[in-house]
Amino acid sequence: MNIGLDVGYSAVKVVSGDRRVTFPSVVGTPDKARFSLNGNQSIVLIAPDHVQVGEGAISQSRFIRRREDRQWIESQEWYNLALAALTELTTAKRAELRIVTGLPVVFYDDRAMLRDRLLGDHRVQREERHAQTLKVVDCRVIPQPFGALLSVTLDDRGRIIDHDLATGAVGVIDVGGKTTNLLSVHHLSEIAPETSSVNKGAWDAVRAIREWLARHCPGLEDLRDHQIIEAIIAREVKYYGEPVDLSAVVEEALEPLAEDVMAAVTHLWNGGATIDAILIGGGGALLLGPYICHRFRHARIVEEPVFANALGYWRFARRLANQ
Repeated sequence: MNIGLDVGYSAVKVVSGDRRVTFPSVVGTPDKARFSLNGNQSIVLIAPDHVQVGEGAISQSRFIRRREDRQWIESQEWYNLALAALTELTTAKRAELRIVTGLPVVFYDDRAMLRDRLLGDHRVQREERHAQTLKVVDCRVIPQPFGALLSVTLDDRGRIIDHDLATGAVGVIDVGGKTTNLLSVHHLSEIAPETSSVNKGAWDAVRAIREWLARHCPGLEDLRDHQIIEAIIAREVKYYGEPVDLSAVVEEALEPLAEDVMAAVTHLWNGGATIDAILIGGGGALLLGPYICHRFRHARIVEEPVFANALGYWRFARRLANQ
C-alpha cells in the first residue's frame, strides 16, 4: 500500500488512493461518552499506548497533549498519531506499506531519524479491533512543501502531467499551524538560498482571537484551539446561543500575518518576479492565501490545500512504486 503521511502540529493528514483522512494532532486520555446518538466513533488505541486521538480527544478527554517543538517527531505522542492515521487506511492484520512523508524545511536535517523511526514493523491495536502489524518497507522523507507542488505536478499514477511546473521556477508557500515554509524549486530541485521559513502560522491568529474573546466574550477564551480555528473560518462564534460576528477581528488578526509572509517572499524571491508560479498550500492556505494572491498575480491556492502535501506525498509514492 502506498501512503502519503503528513503529521503536522495542527492536524494529521493521510492519503492512499481515494481515501483521505484528517484529524487534529491531539492525544488525550481514553475517556469516552457513555451514550451517543450520532454514531461517531472515536479513535482509541489500546496498544502501544491506551490513548484517544483527534476529535474524540478534544471533546472527551479530560487531559490532552499537543507539542510544537523540533523533538516532536521523537515523542510517543507523534508516534501514536502516526499509527492512528495508518489504522484509518487499513484494517488488515498484516500489511506492507510504502510511505512518503515530509519535514519542515528548517528541520529537514532530521530526515534520517524520521525515516528510521517509520521503517520496519509497527504493532498497533485499536479498541474493538484485532491487533495489526504494519510493516513499512520503504520510507522517503522530502521537504514538506514539495508535497503541494507534487500534488499538482503528478497524477494519481505518479506521472508528470504539468510539464511547465516540472521544468519551471516555482515558489511554494506552505502555511502551517506554527510556521510557514517557503520553498523555491527549479526543475523539481530545491534552490536552497531561496528556501526558508517564517515563524508565523495559523496558531498566531488563534492566539489573537482568544485574547479578543477573553475581553469581549468572557468564557469563550477557554475554547480549544481547533474550536477557535473553526470560528475563524466561519467568521462567527456562538455566545449564549447568539451569533457573534468575528469578521473585523479576524481581518485584524490575519492581515499582519499575511504581511509577514509576503515580506519574506519578496525578500527571498526578488518580489516574485523571477518565479514562474507561486503555489499556496497547507492548513492555513484558505486564511492567508487570498491576501497573497492579491499581492502576487501569479499566485494561486492549490486544490484541496489541507490535503495537498499528503496527496503529493502519495502520488510520489506511486511514482516510486512504478519505477
